[in-house]
Amino acid sequence: MPTDDDDAQGLFDFDTGNTNGFDNWRRQREARLQSIRREWAVPVGKRVCLKLREFDHEFVGILMLAEEPQKIDRRLPLLLKIHNLPLGLADIEHCTVLD
Repeated sequence: MPTDDDDAQGLFDFDTGNTNGFDNWRRQREARLQSIRREWAVPVGKRVCLKLREFDHEFVGILMLAEEPQKIDRRLPLLLKIHNLPLGLADIEHCTVLD
C-alpha cells in the first residue's frame, strides 16, 4: 500500500481540489532539474543573463532544456535553449544567475 513518502504520482482529483498528483510531479521535476544542474553545472530552469560565443549581446531569460536528457551523465550532450534559441554548453561564454 502506498504511503505519503512514495514517489507515486497520484491522481488528479479536480472535484475535491486534491493536488497530490501535481505536487508530486513538481517535486519529481525539481529533483530531476537539480540532478541536471549538479551534473552539468548549468542553471537550468533559472533566470539568467547569458552571453553566447556567436552573439555580440547578452540574453536575459529562463535557461531551459531544449530536450530532456535520457541519462544524467555529463559526458552526454545537453541541449538547452533561451528564448527558443537552441544552444549547447560549448556555446556559452558566460552565464550569471539573476534570481
